[in-house]
Parts: sequence; structure tokens; C-alpha cells
Amino acid sequence: MFEPSEHRPTEAIVDLNAIQHNVRLMLDQLTPEQKLYATVKANAYGHGAVPVAKAALEAGAKGLLVATVDEAIELRTNGLSQVPILVLGLTDPLGIAELLHYNITITVSDSDFFRLAYQQLEATNQLSLLDLYHLKFHLALDTGMGRIGLRTVAEVEQFIEDVSAFKWVEWEGAFTHFATAGGGPQDYIEYQFEQWQQLIAVVPDTVPLKHFANTAMGMWHPYEPKSDIIRFGIGMYGIDPLDRPLAELPEFERQLQPALQLISEIIYTKKVPKGHSISYGATYTTTTDEWIATVPIGYADGWLRRYSVIEVLVGGVACPIVGTINMDQMMIRLPEALPIGTPVTLIGKDGHLENHASELAQKVDTISYEIFCGISNRVPRIYLKD
Repeated sequence: MFEPSEHRPTEAIVDLNAIQHNVRLMLDQLTPEQKLYATVKANAYGHGAVPVAKAALEAGAKGLLVATVDEAIELRTNGLSQVPILVLGLTDPLGIAELLHYNITITVSDSDFFRLAYQQLEATNQLSLLDLYHLKFHLALDTGMGRIGLRTVAEVEQFIEDVSAFKWVEWEGAFTHFATAGGGPQDYIEYQFEQWQQLIAVVPDTVPLKHFANTAMGMWHPYEPKSDIIRFGIGMYGIDPLDRPLAELPEFERQLQPALQLISEIIYTKKVPKGHSISYGATYTTTTDEWIATVPIGYADGWLRRYSVIEVLVGGVACPIVGTINMDQMMIRLPEALPIGTPVTLIGKDGHLENHASELAQKVDTISYEIFCGISNRVPRIYLKD
């Protein structure tokens, strides 16, 4: 795994004030009974799990969402010892001792997990842990995502019967995930909500948390009964789930504040005569005498080869990337000679221009989630907070 490269000027600047602004903005849309959980999986979408989690909790989030047990343990071992942490993915029952020790809430799709977990504790002479801890879990329900979860009323009823045998578990929640809330056929949302209502009707009333809303569902689809938890993801990072152009955004999304800038500097410049090629494959040839600058970022940092269609911002001017993006460096064409050390903005604002992640995603036929998550650990994260 890459370690942050502290000896070059490429950095991701994360504004924790923006994270908190976005959390409070979403909280203003909720009823007092609803809770907001901050989605900090995948290193908080590349923003940094621990700092983002702490900022979100300060702003009013009541819990945290991760994808893996390792992500949950990272939060626990960095001072977040009391807050609820739910692992959204399925976990290995062989790790039951750590789950109990770190008080991690898990997702299950069947009762086999509990049987295998009990056998693991028995085999390792750790059954005494069940005298000290209960294991909290949420049941996944598949209403049409096709990923994990029980699909039928009969399956849920069988689960209820089976889980009653395990007195050391605490059934805290049940949830589903909507496949098209952030893009796709809108009538599929109606279909999934009907499936959700059928399945959740079977879940006992003693299960306190029943949730279906991610950022998109929380902002645009206020179904009744409401989702007990809003799983606040991409909106927390200041991005519209549909990556729409800024001019098309509704009022609420216009108030979101992007939290991440990706910046670097010019480390070398040269005047290249007409007819000379740049970078691997000689895919770019100068058409006149051109000022070419080298910037220390490449696909090993998450600035992928296909991002060569994106213009970067230098001194308030959009400058094209020329030639193939390298593993560690890339070249850009300047409007004039500029000194070494001149800032280069890849994501963020420079003067009256902005490289907004949503607009970049449209240019390279992806989503902003992928752009953020792709920024590698080699790029240091620098945090701003009042």
C-alpha cells in the first residue's frame, strides 16, 4: 500500500467545515425522530475516514457506516469508542471475537452467521465473551438491488424463527437499498418500495431501526413511513448524487459545499518547438512553439490515463493535458511561461473557474464517487477546520 508522499506538492485538501455544513443542511430536512448516519466507507470516499467521521459526529450525525470490519476497527482505535458503527457488507463469522470486543454492529443475510459464529467461539474457548457482550445486527432485505439480503416474506419469517435461538444477539435494525434512486428508471423505485413494505411488515415491532434512505432517497423521495436512518453518503461530500451540471441543480443541492480539492504545482517547464512529441506513445505533437509544464501526479495517484481530456486550472486559466498521463507525472500546455511552483488545480476552484467533480465525471463517463475513491493513499490529505 502506498504511504502519503510528503515530499512533493500534490495534495488533497479536505474542508471539514464543508462536511459539517452538509450534515447540518441534511439534518434540517429530517424529522426529530430520524437519525443521520455518516457514510465513511472506502476511507470516507477518499476524503479520510477518521477526520470526516469526527467532523460529521460533531455536526449531529448519530452513527457511522462502513463497508468492512477493518474500516470499523480503524474508527474504534482512533477514539470513536461509543458511537454506533454499522458494517454494511457481510462479515466472516470467524471474526466474531473482534466484533464483540469492538462493539461493531454487523449486517446479516441469514441466520447461519450466528450458528457459525457460536461454533467459532466454542472452538476457541471464548464462549465466555457472550456473558459480557451482545452482538448487534441489522438484517439486509433485497427489494431489487440484487446484492445481499432476504428476498421473500417466507425467508424473513424463517429467519425470525431461527434467530430466536440465539439469546446473545440484539436485532437492532433492518434495511434495504434502492438501485435507481441515484439514476435509472424511477418506476423501479416504486416497485422496490412496495417490496420493502411487504418485507418490513413481517419484521417484529421490537426491531427499532428500519431504514432505506441513502442520500438520494433522503433528499428526493420522502416515502411514508419514513426511513428511521438517512445513510448520508455523497451529499455529505458536497456532491449531487446524479452528477448534474451545476446550473441544473435544485436549490437544496446548490447549497451543498464540495469538501475536496486536488491540487499540485508546476515542477518543470520547457519551450518545446513545433513538431515535437510529448509523453509515451508520442500521442501528442506540438503544432507550434509551446510552453509545456510537468505536474507531479499520475495514475498511481488516481489521476487516470483517461482523465487526459480534463483541463486543469492554472492561474485562472484552463490548461489542457497533453500526451499520455504517466504513472507519477503528466504534462500540460501553458498559455505562457510560468514559474516553477505555480499552483495547479485538478479538482476545485481557481479564480472564476471550477473543476467540479460532477462535471469532471461527466467528461470521463464515470461518477464522482469513483473519482474521489480513486485518489490513492500516496496523495496526502490536508484538513481544514475552523
